[in-house]
Amino acid sequence: MSENLKKYQEFGKKLEELLRPQTFPIAIKLIKEESEILPNLKRPKSDLHVQTFLCQTFKMVRSYGWTIAITEEDCVCRLARGLYGWDPMTEQAKNFANQFSIGLYSRDLETSEKFQEHLYILKEKYIGLVISPLTRTKIEPDVVQIYCNPAQATRLIQSYLYNKGGTFNFTSAGRAGSCHEGVIKTIQTDDPQLVVLGNGDRVWGGVEDSEVMFSIPQSKLESVIHGLEATHKAGLRYPIPKYMNYNPGFQASFEQKAKARAGGTIVKED
Repeated sequence: MSENLKKYQEFGKKLEELLRPQTFPIAIKLIKEESEILPNLKRPKSDLHVQTFLCQTFKMVRSYGWTIAITEEDCVCRLARGLYGWDPMTEQAKNFANQFSIGLYSRDLETSEKFQEHLYILKEKYIGLVISPLTRTKIEPDVVQIYCNPAQATRLIQSYLYNKGGTFNFTSAGRAGSCHEGVIKTIQTDDPQLVVLGNGDRVWGGVEDSEVMFSIPQSKLESVIHGLEATHKAGLRYPIPKYMNYNPGFQASFEQKAKARAGGTIVKED
């Protein structure tokens, strides 16, 4: 095993130790050749006998702990196929996407077309992705994704800004989350992204109502880990401790009845 892989696995352990996410943080690498797929990796079509969405595959990896390679032949998500360059982004394809959105995400064609102005599309040719649990990753990631609750996302934002300063930039369309904002946008902007996961991620990607996602480009990962360790040491922790050092109080009319019914669980004042 290379020293770089060990480094990323240690990063994964730090994220799990200090954030306690419910599922594995995942490493994602874009690949250009079949030769980049290691032997014995699971493949959706040939091994699982299904064609999947990318968000669905992310869920398998972060829940099962598998390493999966997904290529053009494995993916049946029309949006992802266009964004990753596996289907040509023709005028016909764009028109289909716009018409699909009208009445669902957009009130009319004009508002539907505005969404496409904010899409990030891969400029280079990639045949697919390899996705691996970060603590046991088999690849050096281009992106790391952590599926988390809002409090854990708060800690990641604090950790990123510990070294960078300022505030965290955030945009969202409430759709095209994990495969678009969580991979392509993260790589092309070279900045971490807080991703509010939309219907696709929740219907087919198995995302829980309480989950958001934080994605980190490879170039910023070490800085985020350093910030997480430093802020944790300074006292910013997860779970975030609630202030509990107070005397509980009751409304006057309730207090008398509460003490009478408490059965000794509330100490009566002398």
